[in-house]
Formats: sequence, structure tokens, C-alpha cells
Amino acid sequence: MTGRKLRVLTISSHPIQYGAPLFRVMARHPKLDFQVAYCSLRGAESGFDPEFGANVQWDVPLLDGYKWTHIPNRGSGAESFWAWRNTGLWKFIRQGKFDAVISHVGYVRATFWIAYAAARSVGIPFIFGTDASSIEPRDESKSKLAAKKIIWPAVFSLAGQVLTASSAGRDMMVSLGFPPERVSMTLDTVDNDWWLTQANAADREDARRALGFAPHEKIILFCAKLQPWKRPMDLLRAFASAAIPDASLVFAGDGAQRAELEKEAAALGASNKVKFLGFVN
Repeated sequence: MTGRKLRVLTISSHPIQYGAPLFRVMARHPKLDFQVAYCSLRGAESGFDPEFGANVQWDVPLLDGYKWTHIPNRGSGAESFWAWRNTGLWKFIRQGKFDAVISHVGYVRATFWIAYAAARSVGIPFIFGTDASSIEPRDESKSKLAAKKIIWPAVFSLAGQVLTASSAGRDMMVSLGFPPERVSMTLDTVDNDWWLTQANAADREDARRALGFAPHEKIILFCAKLQPWKRPMDLLRAFASAAIPDASLVFAGDGAQRAELEKEAAALGASNKVKFLGFVN
């Protein structure tokens, strides 16, 4: 290598609030010429999020501080293989003279394979991974587990380097036969300075009063999409069972399980202590 910067392309499905801080760090790295190719601008622009069941536009800066481009999606954007097919990546990667391509789009999307084929066709290392920490399927299906034990080693062997989001994920990949030196952790990031600025600008008592909480009341906060694999029902039942004096449970988020949670809160006699805020930026 000479003194030139390494040209690195990251492919991301859409702007993500815990991805942007990491992209800004990479953009400032003195040895990188870094940019992101977005398959959709959902989140940075108002768009329908099928899991929230609402139009979403985040109120934090997602596109500042790094170079990016939008490669339009020719599919519907739904949760299926052909719904994500960003065909423009083929030409963009082949003509971009990149030194490496990092994909944050999973292998269950056509876009992944378009990018992989383009990178391999010009001899560029293709790097990807998973944020999973266990190979066990969410629905505990034995047949899916058996299939993943065959498919995952075959698919991830295509990676120039396997990326994980946790030490548990790294251990999982090593257990599948990958040498430790081929597995790297790339942790999700939070811009602490930005959050502290927002927190310091807020009035705690006013915020509690606006939500109908007393100054001394204990508040337990669940902040995520209301989906079974995020286990909001476990929290609701634990809260009802614990019967903590002067405490309330707040769900900030929305999703497919909301109606079921509201019904369960009523059945547990906890409705007056459980508040559903819906989607909150």
C-alpha cells in the first residue's frame, strides 16, 4: 500500500439512528475514503415502517457528517427476498474502484447477492455479518435450526471478514467453525454528547407532569417495537407480579403486539399502572 486512503463502501438498508455515529467516526478516519450506499431513505425521510405500523421520520440527524448516496430499491421494501433489489449497486460497485465493500443488508434479500456478485466480479473483499447472538430460531423451530447449521457456515464462508455486534455473537461464529481472527466485533454506537445535551435541556418535573406521573413515582420504561421477540409481555407480567408500590410501566413504541399487551394488562388488573405512548421519536 502507498499513502492513499482505502476506499470503503458500506451498504445499509436505510438510515439507522445507532449506525450514523459509527459512520461519522469512519468518515473521520485518516486512512479511509468512506461512504455509505443506502437502499432506502426511510427514517431520514418520512416513510411507512411496517413493524411500527406508522409513518416514521426520526428527529435525530442521520445523514450528516459522512458521504452517502441513495441507490433506489426496485422492490416493494416489504419483508421478502425480492422486495429488496437495488439493482443499481451492480454498476455502482463495479465502477467505484473500492478496496472493500461492507454489507449491513442480510443474505435473505436479493440486494445482498447483487452486491456480493458485483464485488466478486472485480475482486473486491466483501465483508458482512450478523447481529444475532444465537443460532436458535426465534420460534424455536427444530427444522429451521437444522437448516441454519448447514446454511450459515456456507453463507458466512463467503465473507472476507465476519462482523458481529457482541461477544456472544463472536463466540457463536467461532462455534460454527470460523477462526477467531476472521470474526470482528462492530458494536452499535450512541452519540452520548448529543443525548446529554437533550437531557440537560429537558425539565424532569415538567416531563413527568405531562405524562401524568408524580415526582416521586418509579417509572419502568420499555422503549422498542412491540414485537414478541423483544419480550414486552414478559416485562408486563413481571411488573404485575412484582406489585412495586408507587410504580408505573411505560411502553414507548408501537407494533403488532400492542392490542395483546393492552388486553393482558387489563386481565392482570394493571391497566391503571401501565401506559402505552405509541410511537415516540
